[in-house]
Amino acid sequence: MRLIARFPHQEQASALIDSLINAGFDRKDMLVSRLGEEERIHSIEDAIDKGVIIIKTEREGLGELGSFADGIPGLEGKTGIIVAVEMSKHDSIHVREIMEESGAIEIIQD
Repeated sequence: MRLIARFPHQEQASALIDSLINAGFDRKDMLVSRLGEEERIHSIEDAIDKGVIIIKTEREGLGELGSFADGIPGLEGKTGIIVAVEMSKHDSIHVREIMEESGAIEIIQD
C-alpha cells in the first residue's frame, strides 16, 4: 500500500521524513518529488538538477520525460512537494496521522 502526501513547503516534507524514520520506517520506502516543475524539464540531467523524480515511459524514445507525479491521479496542475510512502495496510493509519501532523495539505491513497 502507498500513501502520498502533498506539502506546500519543503521543510514540511523533510519533517515528515524525519518523523517517519523516528517512527521506525525505512527511508528506502519513501519517494520525494517536486510538483509543478515538469514543464521545464528537458533532459534527465535537468530533472536531476531540479530534484524531480522521473520515470521511464513508453514515450521516452519520442523525447518525452514523465515524472513520478504524472502517474498519480488528482495531482495534475498542483504544486508543492510530494512524499510517497510504501507500507503495510496495518501501518497506514499511523502513517496518515504522521502526514497530517506534519502539515500535509492533501493525502492520496494509491
